[in-house]
Amino acid sequence: MKKKQTYIFGASGHGKVVASTLISAGYEVAGFFDDNPDLHGTEFFGLLVLGGQDAFAKLNRPAAVMAIGNGAIRKKIVEKFSEVDWIRAIHAKAWVDRSVKVGQGTVIFAGAVIQPDATVGEHCIINTGATVDHDCRIGDFVHICPGVNLAGNVTVGKGAWIGIGSQVIQGVSIGEGSVIGAGSTVIRDVPDGATVVGTPAKPNRMENGDRRTEDG
Repeated sequence: MKKKQTYIFGASGHGKVVASTLISAGYEVAGFFDDNPDLHGTEFFGLLVLGGQDAFAKLNRPAAVMAIGNGAIRKKIVEKFSEVDWIRAIHAKAWVDRSVKVGQGTVIFAGAVIQPDATVGEHCIINTGATVDHDCRIGDFVHICPGVNLAGNVTVGKGAWIGIGSQVIQGVSIGEGSVIGAGSTVIRDVPDGATVVGTPAKPNRMENGDRRTEDG
C-alpha cells in the first residue's frame, strides 16, 4: 500500500539522510522546507525547497519529518506545529525488534539496531549504524550519533546528545540535556546538563559551550 506524501523540514546533509530513509521505507517525499531564504525555490537532493515556516504553516495537517539535528531547535519547531502528523521514519536496512516502542517523529537510519524491549521517545534520532541494546530507555528529542553503542538497560534523558562513536556500558543513566563527546566511553551516570568527554568519560568545561552541530 502506497504511503502518504511526506514533507521534510530541514534542507541539510541530515535532511538528505532523512529523505533516503523515507524513500527506503516506501514514502513519497513531496519536498523540503527550510528557514534559509536562499534555498527557497531551489532543488535540493532532487526535490524542491518549498519555503520556510510560513509556507509550511499553510499546509493542511501534512505528514512530515523533522530533519534538524539540534534537539532544542527540533523541539521548538515541533511545538509550534502541533497539527502536523509527525511520522516515524525507519530505514528499510535498520533492524528494530518487534517489541521496541518508537515514538512519533523519530528517525532510525540505515544500519541501526534496536534490541528487544527498548523504548525510544518522540522526535529522536538514532543515526547511522548506532546500536541500542535490550531494555534501554531513550527520552524525547535525544540524538544518538553515528556509530554509538548503548549496552543494555541504559537510560538516556530528554534532549541528550551522544556524540559519534561513543559507547555506554550497561545500566548507566545519561541525564537530560547532557552531552557525551565524540568517542567517549561512559562507565558511570552522567548528571542532567553535564558535558563529559574521554575514556573513561569525565566532566568537560568548555569556555565556548558545547560543540554540537545541526547535522550530527
